[in-house]
Amino acid sequence: MPLYDRELVSKLEDQAEDFKVPEERKQSVREYRDAFDNVSSNYSKEEIQEALSEDEFPGALPTDEFDKVSGFSVDFDQSWSSHEEVNVWAVDVLEDRVMIAADGSQIEPIDEFDQPVGLAQAVWLINRHKRGKDYTRDVDMEVLTPEDLLYKDPNTGYVQVDEQEVSVSRFELEMKVLCERIEEYADAERPPVVMYDGSLEISFIQTFDQNTQERYAKAMSRLLAASRHHEVPVIGFTSGSKGRDLAVMLEHLNEVDAPQKIRDFRVLLQELGNWGDRSVLFRTQRGSTMNRLSTSYHGGEYDFSDRLLFTYLNTGSGQSLDRVGIPKWVHEEGMVDEVLSTVRAQAAVGRGFPEILSAADADAVISNTDRDRFLEIMQTFSEANDIDIRWVDKALNKRRRRR
Repeated sequence: MPLYDRELVSKLEDQAEDFKVPEERKQSVREYRDAFDNVSSNYSKEEIQEALSEDEFPGALPTDEFDKVSGFSVDFDQSWSSHEEVNVWAVDVLEDRVMIAADGSQIEPIDEFDQPVGLAQAVWLINRHKRGKDYTRDVDMEVLTPEDLLYKDPNTGYVQVDEQEVSVSRFELEMKVLCERIEEYADAERPPVVMYDGSLEISFIQTFDQNTQERYAKAMSRLLAASRHHEVPVIGFTSGSKGRDLAVMLEHLNEVDAPQKIRDFRVLLQELGNWGDRSVLFRTQRGSTMNRLSTSYHGGEYDFSDRLLFTYLNTGSGQSLDRVGIPKWVHEEGMVDEVLSTVRAQAAVGRGFPEILSAADADAVISNTDRDRFLEIMQTFSEANDIDIRWVDKALNKRRRRR
């Protein structure tokens, strides 16, 4: 069905007031900002920790940076008059710096056949930032068979398709290829920086069943352990973050009683007014899913449930901030400034979004044409191997009509 432009414009005009910022939110933002100012002026790191010691998940806790910086902002002292100057600076920062990233895509269990089949793939990139454009890309993939996708519901006795299996398999594959690249560069004289497009805290898993949560946590824990063991920094980048961990901290400190709950970026936008500015580092205290972030790796035991930091970074455009998750060991080793310089440089080259993450996303995406090709390959494969995979009549009729 086409989009009816005239009707859409009319509806938008009728609802214009719904898109304007309500006065209640403006008031709430002011109250949260006042609370930030009060906390930064009158609390020390130890006093905040003491005040929140009885709270299991207070959102965030300050690091030692809190006592060293006035306010919540760490200013970025670079400025330029043109994007060409930005590019020159970024090229200088990134020269000979190995950057690694991966991104995944998937084909959900298809319903065109009488048996479900799915696909998960992860594309990984290595940009060595040599003047000769030393660049590597490759892909790992996994075909999910009916044996992977079907399960018997213990409550009903019916055999059903596991709707989460493709997504969790894709995540496991992304973490696997990043671990392999870390191990590949473990002995490099200058450690690379590994970028993951997403949150290291994996708080999104809290709505899943216990087994699925465990699989996500195990995959992320192994990546974090590989990073720590081989001393290769890995960061999680969330573009336009909607997090509110600092706001939750203020609420637990009883510093705010606003009519609306406010997200961190709305409070920090004034503090981080210039491109490249960042917030001071805080320790994530988000929720119980982080308690699953532990694993064994190369004979050692690693627990990251209380060892993930974050900062908000002004590298995008518009009224938003990006969030960068960093393992605590990177801060302890004095590598934060160096790592964040590469993130800024990547964002500068990518005009707001890290170039290597953008490239990984573009390479990983599966189009509708790719999906159709997957169906054709599956059909050819099943016929060549005498496997009984048949088209569902409805799907076959649709396919014939669209030719």
